[in-house]
Order: sequence, then structure tokens, then C-alpha cells
Amino acid sequence: MAFMIGILSFFGISFLISWLSGGAWLSALNDKGAFAAMMMFVLVGISHFAKAGKIEAMIPPHWPYRHAMNYISGAAEIILGILLLFPATRMWAAYGLLLLLLAIFPANIYVAGSKPNLYNISRLFFQPAYMGWIWYFCIR
Repeated sequence: MAFMIGILSFFGISFLISWLSGGAWLSALNDKGAFAAMMMFVLVGISHFAKAGKIEAMIPPHWPYRHAMNYISGAAEIILGILLLFPATRMWAAYGLLLLLLAIFPANIYVAGSKPNLYNISRLFFQPAYMGWIWYFCIR
């Protein structure tokens, strides 16, 4: 839910950036959507390092290499998020993020089942929306 609020906020900010730059930056709608996704994936990727314990608690305890999975997925979110900014790499980065979102979905199912609250359960419904956002603004 916080990710959705963030991505929508950055989407709105992208219109302000475009307006303030006279349309020189983020002029196309796809650029605005990619910018919003980039900001959120980079911020969430950073949280994998800044709040590693909190993120790792979402990974099922019986999975091997939980620390590595956390750091690798965080680095992937940062790198792929940044690559969304460049038209030459946007589509490949978007496919990478879609695969990453699919790969982490089992962890979201685990945390929703083991700690059922509104936030954890809502992640199951918002994740397809993030995938749709990436497809709409970065691939189609």
C-alpha cells in the first residue's frame, strides 16, 4: 500500500518536473511512469540494505541464503530501477523487474499467511498492480 502511494506521488511529481522544465524533462507519459517506478524501486532497494532484518523477516525461515536473497533482490531493484530511466534499457529493465516481482511473490504469500494484517495481505493484491504499471509505462 505504501509503495502504491509512493509511486502515485512520484507520478504526480513527474508532472511538476515536466512543467517546471518546460517539457524538456519527462515530457512523455511513459517517461513519467518510468520515473515514478524508478524512484520507488530504488527506495525499496535501499531499504533491503538499511532495514535488512525487517525485509529478511518476510522470507520464509526454511529458505536457504536468506541474507543473500535479500541483498541480491535489493541490488536488483536499485539497478533495474535506475535502468528504467533510459529508453535504451527501459524494456529490459522492466522485464527484469517483472521477473523479480514474480520471484518474490512467494515471500509475500508467506508473510501474509504467517502475519496476517491489512498491510501484509494488501501486498498480495497490489503486486499485480505494480506489474501492470511496469508493463503499461515501460513495455507496451
